[in-house]
Amino acid sequence: MVIPAAIPENAVYELTPVDGNPSSRANLQFVLFYKTDGNKRSTASQSMRDAYYQVLSHYPILYGQLKRKVDEQLGNTKVQVSVSKEMHDTCMPSYTEFDVEELVNDIQEANYNWATWPQPLLSICPVRRPSTNEKPDDPLAQCVVTWHADGMGLLISVDHSIADGVGIDILLNQWAGATRAALSSDNTEPSMLELPVDYDHASLYKELCQEEPQKDWFVEYVDSVDLAQAPTEIGAIMDSDTRSPASVELALRAHVHSLRILPSALHKLYAEMHPSATTRHIPVIRLVYALMWQCFADAASLDAQPNASCFLNVIHSARKLVNRPHYIGNAVCPVYMRQTTAQLHTSTRQLAQTIGNNMHAVSGPHWLATLLMLQDSERYKKFLTVFANPRAKQLTVSNISRLRFFSVDFGWGAPVHATVYPMLIPGFATWLPLGVSGGLHILWNMPDSVAERLKNDPRFTRYVEFLF
Repeated sequence: MVIPAAIPENAVYELTPVDGNPSSRANLQFVLFYKTDGNKRSTASQSMRDAYYQVLSHYPILYGQLKRKVDEQLGNTKVQVSVSKEMHDTCMPSYTEFDVEELVNDIQEANYNWATWPQPLLSICPVRRPSTNEKPDDPLAQCVVTWHADGMGLLISVDHSIADGVGIDILLNQWAGATRAALSSDNTEPSMLELPVDYDHASLYKELCQEEPQKDWFVEYVDSVDLAQAPTEIGAIMDSDTRSPASVELALRAHVHSLRILPSALHKLYAEMHPSATTRHIPVIRLVYALMWQCFADAASLDAQPNASCFLNVIHSARKLVNRPHYIGNAVCPVYMRQTTAQLHTSTRQLAQTIGNNMHAVSGPHWLATLLMLQDSERYKKFLTVFANPRAKQLTVSNISRLRFFSVDFGWGAPVHATVYPMLIPGFATWLPLGVSGGLHILWNMPDSVAERLKNDPRFTRYVEFLF
């Protein structure tokens, strides 16, 4: 186990609006399954553990504890990560291993339905709660490894205010590289790889604030919400929620469906939307956005008027906006789009062009305005009430299908499956790579009634398969 040698006494890392809204209580969790022979634990277990702590030692922020302070005057919550050597016993990133009876092959045949997973891979709740005197916060980084007779399962969990999908992708690949280096040498200390280490939250936010925030229609729409007239049923957990994290998790996970789009289906969609060689090129991923938005809106809005609004929120990395490719923190930018029910009945190709135009229009000042809006407690409550309730006509997509999950090779090849614990928000869909050969694996939180309508929509099932 490697503990950072030079942690200053009482070091404090100030988190900023870039790193997520202050009311979120979420761990971001990735799960990878591998096929190996049954002897890997005896030869690789210690090297994996050592490499895990070796890599995390370059990120002292992960050895700290979140501290939240409410600004009574502004109604905002300021978040800090406090790190000190005295906290090592309670805040040390965790790493646990289990021998389990389940076979990776059986999990694979069940399409990786989490009902077939070994319990240790479900033991870390994705919903976080503030620490109390009786129960301190869980470590900011946690790892569970399950050893099967025919393979290995791996769960890595990091507080979402500390890292997003790109950040955890960086950590996973660093960890796998350090493990391979250790396994390839004989009786020597593993050599440390050259690692990008970037978690300077303050400088990124300072750079972003060099320009004035610029409100767009989305921020103005949230500001116009009358909470007295808004829906009262909220799907996302809030600080004031009296339910236990486990009960919230079980209630919302029941509505998460697993789907896939095979590489052949993506090729078919692209070919049908480009009937000739001279047709203007539209990336296939935008065609998928458009198709899913149209089908979801129809399935969720049976009684909607032609001028009723339907929303699409595409969440993507904002690192290009600030030129920080190796930033570990939560640098995600939501791009909200709005169309009426009637407008969505245009061609899929035309809607895909509209989506592309909206995504290209995103700028740093627009992103900053959205981040600041989410920091205001009253405006954040409006946002959740309108956009995170089961009746919201909104599709939110977190597209992490380009992340390098299938390059996370600890020395025995690529994983056979990579997934993420689904976001427990109605209408939220996470897109992951299906495998080394391409395709999309989708985890989508939606009402069962909507799922049934999609299963009977030939436009949808022409390209998309429901797994469970």
